[in-house]
Amino acid sequence: MEQNYTISETFTLPSQGKIYTPQINPEIELRSMNTRDEMKRLSPSEHTYKPLCDMIEGCIVGPKPGVHVYDMCLGDFQFLLHKLRVVTYGSEYKIRLRCPNCGEVVDGTTDLNDETVNDWDDSILDDLEFTLPKTGVKMKLKYTTPRMLDEIQARRKEMMKKMGPEALDPIISLTAQALIDTVDGEKLNVSKLETFVDTLNAYDLKFMMNKAEKINERVGLDTSVIVKCSRCGYDVVTTFRIEPEFFGPSFN
Repeated sequence: MEQNYTISETFTLPSQGKIYTPQINPEIELRSMNTRDEMKRLSPSEHTYKPLCDMIEGCIVGPKPGVHVYDMCLGDFQFLLHKLRVVTYGSEYKIRLRCPNCGEVVDGTTDLNDETVNDWDDSILDDLEFTLPKTGVKMKLKYTTPRMLDEIQARRKEMMKKMGPEALDPIISLTAQALIDTVDGEKLNVSKLETFVDTLNAYDLKFMMNKAEKINERVGLDTSVIVKCSRCGYDVVTTFRIEPEFFGPSFN
């Protein structure tokens, strides 16, 4: 057999490749997963995102985009993950949740092809570069990547192991440090960056983290899902969650 896949489809990254320096080709062709891809997904790993990113990367057909999926913005990664599921298992996704109106456990479905995609808008750059309202410091942030999230958790685990169970959880500080590109135009060394973050005004910290979260929300999939309750007809609005059904669809 010359081909090692049965289905492929081309998609356009939500970022349109414009968030990267240099810009990349946003057209990505994905083939359906095969047995070896499933083995990659299930391989033991200390990292949450790397196996998924390696799996997606291996399913890209033809020329690579120039940025590994592990280093793509979170919105592009999530988009490709959902589209790989569609190409491999179809767009119907079964959901079970409890209706807040009548208490009934609802079994519903959503179509992954109907998900709203938030495409790139040049105003997103305003969320990457801004001035902190209290201290007046000029900030430039990095976009969140799967690699960044894995590295934050790895550093957190290492620090908690060294400091013991009574230590303060460093997750907020580590996340802020990972997101900062420059402070007043300067790239800070590790020591200066840690000091800057740990002594930052709490208002400015929340302002900065909110900017970073906005970027994640403005590029990629709208994860809100509406499922109609079969008992009372109430439209249950929930946030999309990747559950076993995502990569292990039931066949009936």
